[in-house]
Amino acid sequence: MTKEFQYAGAGSPVPVLQIIGYKNSGKTTLACRLIHALSAQGIRVGTAKRDAHDFRLDDPGTDSSRHLLHGAVETVLTSSEATRVMRKSGTSLEAIAQSMRGRVDLLIAEGFKSADYPKIALIRRSEDRIMLQKEASNICLWLSWEETADRHSAASQAWKSQNGPPILPLRDQALVYQEILALALSLLA
Repeated sequence: MTKEFQYAGAGSPVPVLQIIGYKNSGKTTLACRLIHALSAQGIRVGTAKRDAHDFRLDDPGTDSSRHLLHGAVETVLTSSEATRVMRKSGTSLEAIAQSMRGRVDLLIAEGFKSADYPKIALIRRSEDRIMLQKEASNICLWLSWEETADRHSAASQAWKSQNGPPILPLRDQALVYQEILALALSLLA
C-alpha cells in the first residue's frame, strides 16, 4: 500500500526517513516505536531531531562547556561507552546523514520539515495538513488523529487524500504499524 516516491536524498550515504508534525502530534512516540521495530530486525538506526528552540550545548560548569565558552567552535566528549559532539552551529540533515555513514543503516529524523527526504506527517486537525503541505515536500504518508480518518479506515484500503498519499487514522495501530514499517524498509532496498 505504500506509495512510490522520489528519493531526493539519493546522493546521501544513509537513507533518511523524516517524521514531521506540529508540537504534541506524536512524532517522538512514533519515532521510538519505529526505532524499536527496526532495531529488533537487526537494522542499525540513527536518529536526528530538529529542535525549534535554542538549547544548551552542555551543562554549565563542565569542562566541555568551558571549552565552548572560551571560543571552541566544536568539542567532543567521549568515554569508553559514549561520544557526544557539540558544535556552535546548526547542521543540515544531509550533513548529519553523511556523518553517520558506515555506522547506521537508516536515519530517522524528527523534524527538518524543509529537507527533501521521504516523510511521514502527523496531523491533529485538517488545518495542520494544509499548513504542512505548504512547508514540506515528499510526504509519503499522513497519520491523523481526527475522527474523520477513522470512518475511512477499512483495513483493506487507506483513505486517500485527493491525488496524494494515504491518510491513516492513528487509532488503527495495526495498519499504521504495517505501513510505517513497510515505508522504512523500502528505503533500505
